[in-house]
Amino acid sequence: MPENIRLTSRDVPLIQLGLHQCRFPVSEDPTVPGGYRFCAGSTSPDRVYCDHHHGIVTAVDPRRTRSGLHPAQRRAA
Repeated sequence: MPENIRLTSRDVPLIQLGLHQCRFPVSEDPTVPGGYRFCAGSTSPDRVYCDHHHGIVTAVDPRRTRSGLHPAQRRAA
């Protein structure tokens, strides 16, 4: 199973999402408005993603932390 989909994802269209439901897109579906279905897992009031998807979107790419510079910046330095 891809890492962006969790077992508790409900796979619902954006129009059906309520307050405090995860807005992370988990699948494409051309039959729904907007063309995507979303996780709809529970979120805290200050987040748009559930804990699982928040961790994915805020993860740090380890390749960018070695020197603190973006790879293109390292080549130019």
